[in-house]
Amino acid sequence: MNDELPMQERRNIGRYQLASYLTVYNRNTGRAIGSIGNISARGLMLITQLPVMVGETFHMQIKLPGSNDDSATIDFDARSHWSREDVDPTYFDTGFSLEGAQPGIVDIAATLKEFFSFKSSKD
Repeated sequence: MNDELPMQERRNIGRYQLASYLTVYNRNTGRAIGSIGNISARGLMLITQLPVMVGETFHMQIKLPGSNDDSATIDFDARSHWSREDVDPTYFDTGFSLEGAQPGIVDIAATLKEFFSFKSSKD
């Protein structure tokens, strides 16, 4: 038996790695929580400077880049399921599932997938 096999992937939906990061804010305080490491229509991973409590629901907000308009934000709630030290030990990675109907975050996940996907010159 080989004890060095990687842990089997358990998510049902693929997540798309982001080439750049979007900042996610605490909707109640306006303070930055962390940056999106990857995202899907059902969840996201945040990269944070401090560990995040697991099993808690967070009220979050994304301010869309390039706009100073308050309406250019996406509000959503997400529940943390795991948190661990990042590859860079000065950061932490935390996995969240989205709670409730979140049309804005689903749209941004689809947009980011399209924007950051590499296309061959044949496409």
